[in-house]
Amino acid sequence: MFGLEDMKKIVYGGLVREKETGAFSFSRMTEKQYGYFTREEDARFLVRMGCTAGICMDFYTDSGSLEFDYEISGMADRDIVQLDICQNGVRTGGPAQKPGKDTVGSIRHRIDRDGHRWNRITVWFPYMSSIALKNISLAPGASLCTLEEGTPDGDFPGRIRKKLLCYGDSITQGYDALHPSQGYAVRLARYFDWELWNAGLSGYIFDAGLLDEKLPFQPDIVTVAFGTNDWNWAESKEEAVRNAERYFDKIMELYPGRPIFYFSPLWRGDTGVPTKAGEFRPFCLALLNAAKERGIETIDGYLAAPHKEDALADGILHPNDEGMACYSEYAAKIFMKYGLTEDFWPGCFACRY
Repeated sequence: MFGLEDMKKIVYGGLVREKETGAFSFSRMTEKQYGYFTREEDARFLVRMGCTAGICMDFYTDSGSLEFDYEISGMADRDIVQLDICQNGVRTGGPAQKPGKDTVGSIRHRIDRDGHRWNRITVWFPYMSSIALKNISLAPGASLCTLEEGTPDGDFPGRIRKKLLCYGDSITQGYDALHPSQGYAVRLARYFDWELWNAGLSGYIFDAGLLDEKLPFQPDIVTVAFGTNDWNWAESKEEAVRNAERYFDKIMELYPGRPIFYFSPLWRGDTGVPTKAGEFRPFCLALLNAAKERGIETIDGYLAAPHKEDALADGILHPNDEGMACYSEYAAKIFMKYGLTEDFWPGCFACRY
């Protein structure tokens, strides 16, 4: 059975705690961030903050099986049970139920050895709910190695990975990929084999007050992807731009010397009707300009994903797996252009891990 110290070595993207029941729970937000929402009408944000977006178990093993019990709770907005198990970068198991029925269950996953002693196993947790795991075990006598250690035979060398921190709204959190391994932030991290911390919060906007310097993650690269909710909520374009400017200033203060990228909003299916913030495209260009004025690198989201409703799971806003794939591939090309990927493995845009 995996103990707490084992879990601390193989869980990425969040903190792990052991409950009195022996189950492991996970979190990606700080106490300060939870305490930021005190109004009753903001309770939905607390639920979404509890979702395990971008958190995973990631390790090498010579086991022929992986077993654990799980309990899904705190579903945010969507009735879905989702969990991905990947072997050497290929999804090989895990439930994807919509509507989600089996919120409590057991996984008995066979690891295909295929002549290889060691395999890399990654379990991506749900982005639209929280999960607790218990009774995690490998086959009797099997071994586990961390990513930093690598495997004894050298097939998987140990390495310290770059760290990617993603701030944003529901699309950053993962909405509406069917599989948690297919959200754009996870796909970016998998493609370059970077360590991810997903700080996305569904429904939220540019708000510098939510940033916390005590977030337990020191990134090499930071991305920011707000704006689409600001277009809905702001009383004017000028108000939204001021909020964005304050946010950009705070991000630069928190992460001096790190590459920071701003991803402007993706195309939406409802842009034909202006809001109080004006027409959608000029609004997005104003946000891009605010970032550029501060020396923040930009990715124009309007160009990054299909302008087709069938690439949106809800037909309006949230990309499905296809839309997420296009978005992440576009961003990956920009990252390569800026030379952030000297450890990049040449090849197609299939995710490596």
